[in-house]
Amino acid sequence: MTDPNAFYARGLGVATYDLFVGGGLLTGDVEFYLDCAQRYGGPILELGAGTGRILIPLAEAGYDIVGLDLAPAMLEIAAAKLGDRPKAGERARLVEADMTNFDLGQRFALVLIPARSFQHVTTPVGQRATLRCVRRHLVPGGHLILDLFDPNFELLFANDGADLPAREAHDPRSSNLVRRAVVARHTDPFRQTVQETLRFEQFDPAGNVVAREETSWSLRWNMRQEIAYLLELCGFEAVDLFSDFKGSPPDYGREQLWIARAV
Repeated sequence: MTDPNAFYARGLGVATYDLFVGGGLLTGDVEFYLDCAQRYGGPILELGAGTGRILIPLAEAGYDIVGLDLAPAMLEIAAAKLGDRPKAGERARLVEADMTNFDLGQRFALVLIPARSFQHVTTPVGQRATLRCVRRHLVPGGHLILDLFDPNFELLFANDGADLPAREAHDPRSSNLVRRAVVARHTDPFRQTVQETLRFEQFDPAGNVVAREETSWSLRWNMRQEIAYLLELCGFEAVDLFSDFKGSPPDYGREQLWIARAV
């Protein structure tokens, strides 16, 4: 099987990650997690912490937080950010580990798995292992917040990805334009997985290509009924389910934003 996390190893995908995450259906997610932290308290564990996009605001708000990620290159960026923010650095700890199998020797009031990170675990066995690890790390009555995309089958099966519109963003550090495009897609309906090949191109202000590379990632989609069952199977009670970070009710093809309590 192709490495579902190849994208996160290093290169332009990692270097420009922050330019392309946090908008669209994820708009408002940082503020949502800050509100949840105020409601449920700390300490907090974030799985798939990546570059610290969510971890750092929570640490700056005064919460003790551990950020766990499988990708050293992503954690290097998060560590560099924390080095520039001493107050956040005092509250945050970064751990390189696999979310399907970890033991931190600590329990948390709140665990976050944001930005579809859970879906990079591409087998049912791995997803169950992740949720059981989370359950062992929660205090009694602690909460899990899990963000997934709700599968839009028109998008998943409509084409091979080659005609999807590219996304562009300017890198403020270099003033270069970065273009990210899906150039191929393979969907496996039996395994509920989608693998995408992404091409990154970087252009200088004169329009010259200064860097280009291709990488890939794989994700497993989950139906709502499946997640409800997985949560119950792994020791959770579903409390809420939203389709966005404003608290809207479930809706086809948007987000599955679950709040669950350890029982």
